[in-house]
This record gives sequence, structure tokens and C-alpha cells, in this order.
Amino acid sequence: MAVELYSIDIIIIAKIKMMKKYIIRHALLMVTISAFIFSGTSQITVTKADNKNIISSNPGFYYALPQTVFKIDIVYEKVQHLEGPFSSYANEYLGTNDYLKEDRTEYNIVNIDVSSFREADPDQYYYVQFSSERLKDAKSNFFRLTETGGISAFNSDPDDVYQEVEYLNDQTYIFNEGEDSFRYMSQYNKRKETDTIIRKINIDTVVIDRFVFNTSWVDKSTDDKARDAAMQISKIRESRFNLITGYHEVDYGSSMIYMDQQLLKMENQYLELFLGKKIKTIEKETIYYIPSPENLNDDILRFKDGRSVILKITYDNITNDIAEESGTILNSIFYRIPANAMVNITSGNINYFSGRFNVNQLGVVTTAPLVNTKLLFDSETGNLLKVVRD
Repeated sequence: MAVELYSIDIIIIAKIKMMKKYIIRHALLMVTISAFIFSGTSQITVTKADNKNIISSNPGFYYALPQTVFKIDIVYEKVQHLEGPFSSYANEYLGTNDYLKEDRTEYNIVNIDVSSFREADPDQYYYVQFSSERLKDAKSNFFRLTETGGISAFNSDPDDVYQEVEYLNDQTYIFNEGEDSFRYMSQYNKRKETDTIIRKINIDTVVIDRFVFNTSWVDKSTDDKARDAAMQISKIRESRFNLITGYHEVDYGSSMIYMDQQLLKMENQYLELFLGKKIKTIEKETIYYIPSPENLNDDILRFKDGRSVILKITYDNITNDIAEESGTILNSIFYRIPANAMVNITSGNINYFSGRFNVNQLGVVTTAPLVNTKLLFDSETGNLLKVVRD
């Protein structure tokens, strides 16, 4: 019985030795296969910069993922209501209470347009580091970069590189109705003032009054200016009446229309001194806005009258199902899948713009392999467009 147990122990030990030899041979085979796979490609290490220095003696370069920037053009009408300098005399000299009693400004939005462009994302810089020693039979790798420092292709033919065509659409609005000053406010500011001095001269029983006139020039008061302006309005209206009724008995022909228009224009300019005036201008405000996950609802413009322009961004969370990559990776490259976002711009209860955009920084950062592959990226979004496996 003891002999049989001894024999069984010998058999078990023999089998264990055979299994060890098999495992060692299998491990050696795997090492050989791995060495064969990577023998044709030098190692490439990609590390996120994270605002810190990357200390390495190996050669390499930096690249950045693009971020989306919105260019928002807001065209609005600015309406200024200016109080007339003689408004306090409107009731006295014109007999009306319908005049501007204070200055105020209104803003009416005409149009809002949104476009987007890309720039380097300061939070998404990466360092591509090559191995210090290149294998003898290693393939040559090349990266193609964009003008903003992003990657557009890896080992891809130049003919395959996506050529972006940019269309510039710029509009110029020029509109100005009304002057920001009162034309007839600045006039001759002196008036003639005459003082009469009566001197009595007594000769015996005769009393003689001697009149002495003392003339001087003094500044006109506001009341004097208002009175002069009201008199000018009366004269202009009388002149228009005489012109239209043919008081001068002269045939002015077609020039009569021009003269009537000029007299009416002059009358309105004098009336503005009492009633006030309205100035309309079309202005354009350009705002550059960088969206972020923490900043999706913001007041991008606030007018002086208290009105504000609000930008709201909503986007699909489909990319949240993809694991975010960071840190250091080997023989792979970081790229970003953008998110589809809806942009709405409102003011008050009116929606002035709605549009759908790819917003890069709202997407997710992931990786693509570099071993035996050719990659083509979208230079606008940084997304992967094409993968060719050798």
C-alpha cells in the first residue's frame, strides 16, 4: 500500500514538472510574439500636460485639442429720447404739455446671428514623446498638425487630409436718424439793453426833464432764448402760410415744394427745443463666448435700460456613456468626440436665434491606437474621421 502511494507521488511530481516546462515555453512564445508585433513600430508615449512641465530627454512635441468659440453678432436699434433745453417753457409759449420731461434710451433688437470657430483648448494640451532609441526596422511615423496646434492626421496620405473651406459672412449696418444736438440752441447770445435816466433841471420856477439813454449788451437768459425761439416758430408758420396761399403772387414752380419742405424742417428743429427729440441709430455688438459644462446659461449682454440678452445651451449626454481618458497612454493618441448642442438666444419672451452646433469641449476625450494604423481627424472638431488598419 505504501509502495502504491509512493508511485502516485512520483507521477504527480512528474506531471507538475511537465506543466512548468509547458508554462515556461508558452510564456517564451508570448514574449516572442509580442516582440515581433512591436518590432516594426517605435513606442510613442502621450501625456496630458495639466499645466505642469514634462521632464524628458526624449524628443517630442505638444498638440492641443480644439475648443468651440461662438461669435455672436447682435444688431439692435438704439432710440434716444432727449429732453429739449426749453422744455420747462413749452406750456408757457406753446401751450402744450406733450413734451419729453427727461432723457431716456430704448433698445430694440433687430437681428442676432451666431457662428462658430475653433481655437486651441488651454485645458487640453498633450505631449507626444518618442522613444529614445529607434529600432532598426521600425517604420517612419508622421503627424500632420493644424494651424491651431491640433492633429489632423497620423500616417495618412496628404491627399486624404480633410481640407476645410471657411465661408466668411460679415454684414455692415449703417443707419442714423436724427442729430444728437439741438441746432438752433447755439445762436447769438447777446441782447441790447437800454436804460433811461431822467434828470430834472430846475430853473427858477421851470422844471426841465432831461432824458439820458444808456445802452449796453448783456447775455440772454434762458427765458429770453425761449421767447425768441417761440417767436421764430410763429414767423416760420406765417412764412409757410404766405408761401402756400400765394401771398407774394410769384410763381415759384417746382421750387415751391422745396421751400415748403425747408421751412417745415426749420420749424421742427425749433419745436425740438421745447418738445425734445428722438434719435435712432442701428448699432452692432460682437461677443465671443466660450461654452463650458459649468456655463450653459448666461447673460451675454445687458442694455442700459435693464434688458438683457440670454444665451442658453442644451446638449445631448450621449458621450457620457464613453469613459473619459486621461493621464499617460502608450502607442495611442488622445482625441475628442464633440457633443451636439442646441443654442437659443432670447431677450424678454422673444427667441431671436435657435441653432444646432458641435461643441467640442462639451464632448468626451478618448483614445485611438497608433500601432499599424492610419488616422484622419476633423481639424474643426478634433473628432476621428477615418481609421485604416494595416
